[in-house]
Amino acid sequence: MKRLGLLLAWWIGSGTAFAAPDDIDPVKDDKKEHALGGATGAWYDPEDKSAYCRAEADPAVFFGLSGRSLRLEYNIRSQRENTQLPTNYSVAFPVSVSNPAFNGYYSIFPPQNLERHSHLIFWAKGDAERGYPRSFKVEIKDGQTAAGYAVQGLTDRWRRYAVPLREFRGIRDWTNIKEFVIVFASEANRKDGVIYLDDIYFAESEEQNLSLSAEEMTITGPDRPLAVDGDLRDWPKKAWRDIADANRVELGARANKKDAGARFALSWDADNLYLAVQLTDNEIVNNEEGDTLWKGDCLEVFLVPGGTEFTWGDPAVFQLGFAPTSAAGNPGRWAWFQKRAPRNDETRVVWSPDRRAVEIAVAWSFLKMAAGVNRDLGFSLAFHDADARDGTPECKLNWSFGTTGTRRHRVGKLVLR
Repeated sequence: MKRLGLLLAWWIGSGTAFAAPDDIDPVKDDKKEHALGGATGAWYDPEDKSAYCRAEADPAVFFGLSGRSLRLEYNIRSQRENTQLPTNYSVAFPVSVSNPAFNGYYSIFPPQNLERHSHLIFWAKGDAERGYPRSFKVEIKDGQTAAGYAVQGLTDRWRRYAVPLREFRGIRDWTNIKEFVIVFASEANRKDGVIYLDDIYFAESEEQNLSLSAEEMTITGPDRPLAVDGDLRDWPKKAWRDIADANRVELGARANKKDAGARFALSWDADNLYLAVQLTDNEIVNNEEGDTLWKGDCLEVFLVPGGTEFTWGDPAVFQLGFAPTSAAGNPGRWAWFQKRAPRNDETRVVWSPDRRAVEIAVAWSFLKMAAGVNRDLGFSLAFHDADARDGTPECKLNWSFGTTGTRRHRVGKLVLR
């Protein structure tokens, strides 16, 4: 049920994640195909042996705490550049032909509708040892036309670029986008070098993040027994974490933090993992039940007893949904990977009267794990905000979440103390 942005290079999809090859090998005369059946790799003039571009996955360089990036090594020092050709007028006074070289990287995919998307987002950096261009060009194509944008300000540190799609002025049909291209040419201002790219995707807003930072937090047991009653005043101030900032937006858009925001706190004892959440929401909306509960206002709690990485749908992993209201008129809950609603002895849930605060106790027996000091588990909290009356119908905030493969994902880490 999870929706991601439209991913390129490593993943390509619309509404859900699709996998491209785990590796992108250097391309010579052959072509590499990704999982959607489209070709991806380096492109250059095969008749010019002095200029080249090589594309590969680099497991040693990546954005975040794990993964791999797309490494592009290019050379546009062509032996055919500035060629002197004799003319019929005089061999002694030849004409100079500039004949500049250019090359790059391409990814072709089935037609995608980007009408709801507003930005092309990616992370990029240069290689400090091999050298890198200060700028390069990115292009997208709709099958009839191509439009480009000059990326400026590249350094040897990771930088997030959010390019408004309106900058690609030549595109005529945003319902039929078929190709993403990187070009090294005269605007590269350096004839050879190496750049790295990661998390390349089309987003519905400038805030939207494909991979949220890999977080870790330590939680302690309560000083006194916690009452699961929806009253958050007994939680210590130092226990709270905020997920209202722009770097927590996983998808969609919001008017401001008053439109959608959340903070949370955690604790534990021998029987339960305790979670308190305070929501900021201008409108409580959820007309769903069961496995569609996520479509309205809903908290999603990811719990991974075996670590921080998991396969989507694994019944040993828990994606639990808690909604302040539902189609039945009362708060709703659902366990997607177990395909049922948790029982009361598995999750105790109490919302405040205004439905903007909740306390949850998740039984360790439900998670099939025993609690103990120095034990750890994977965790993330997401808040999906739905609005009916304003111009931002959907926004999702998430504490720590990333995609590492076709159905592989990672969350943050909780350490029990």
